[in-house]
Amino acid sequence: RRDLVRTTRRTEAIVEDAATGVVALDALGRVILVNARAQAVLEGRIEVGERMPRFGGPRGEFVAWVEGCLRDHLREATVEFQLGERRIRVRAREVSRQEPGGIVLSLEDITDELRTERVLAWGEMARQVAHEVKNPLTPIKLSVQHIRRAWKDQKGEFETILDRNVGAIMKEIDRLAEIASGFSRFGAPAAVGEVPLEPVDVDAVARELLTLYRGGEGGPIDFAADIPEDLPRISARETELKEVLSNLLENGRAAIEGDGSVIIEARSVPTAVEIRVRDDGTGIPVDLLGRIFEPQFSTRSTGTGLGLAIVRKLVESWGGMVTVEVDRGEGTVIRLQLRPWTEAERTDGEEPS
Repeated sequence: RRDLVRTTRRTEAIVEDAATGVVALDALGRVILVNARAQAVLEGRIEVGERMPRFGGPRGEFVAWVEGCLRDHLREATVEFQLGERRIRVRAREVSRQEPGGIVLSLEDITDELRTERVLAWGEMARQVAHEVKNPLTPIKLSVQHIRRAWKDQKGEFETILDRNVGAIMKEIDRLAEIASGFSRFGAPAAVGEVPLEPVDVDAVARELLTLYRGGEGGPIDFAADIPEDLPRISARETELKEVLSNLLENGRAAIEGDGSVIIEARSVPTAVEIRVRDDGTGIPVDLLGRIFEPQFSTRSTGTGLGLAIVRKLVESWGGMVTVEVDRGEGTVIRLQLRPWTEAERTDGEEPS
């Protein structure tokens, strides 16, 4: 018993001195252990034996997310929160099976890390822009040369050659336009303060998009929605929500090889409306989960790699957050935590009479 006490105290001392914040909760959400770093990061008193405090603002969203992890028995999940000027990454991991339902949280201040990453990312983006633009220019140049050569030779099939090469040129121009649009969309400043937020019906937007996907080329992929009729409207911008969900549906479709399904789920949780886009595709390797929202990062050989970066930028411009989970090793779940629309927002946005 003396050895057990000594080991326990040593473990507690190690956790207390850790540079990372640590919080352990039991299956009922009561705090088992919390170190000083976690207290400092959350800027609030967390008592052992008690539930997590009902913080307001972003800290309240953190508590709601933790409660969701417990409720859904997630084995592992990662999320990032903005607390003032600091960015905090939180990892939740299920406690060993001998104590089902409990979780251990690690809280890491990644503000400086993100600043460095963003500087490097913009440098990489500049290089990638040059690369992406250069690629279509080669077939355009070859097509123009072919047309000029055919014109000089005055071959009888000139019209056919012209038509074929102009078609190839137009295709590459469309590709350039898509590349430019993607980079422009990502680099555009957030619309906060410029375009006001509005109440958005998630169910209506989701079903409009699903109608388009179901009416496309067909195939073995099933697109579905599970959204309650009484779901509160969210505080967002309708056109941007369409873009976000369209990006996620397309990613889910591209991840599926053969038969499969992509489902939009939504529900009301404490302090938020949660939207999940779930697919049963090939999934994302765990070691890549931390990179999927980076601009230019993609697990596919096609596309600009900006889709999820744009998704995160738009969601955060609404005051929400986006996280990714591996669905027990099969498929991927993108989770959006969004603010419900309130009448106070309508009042704030009205012009004085």
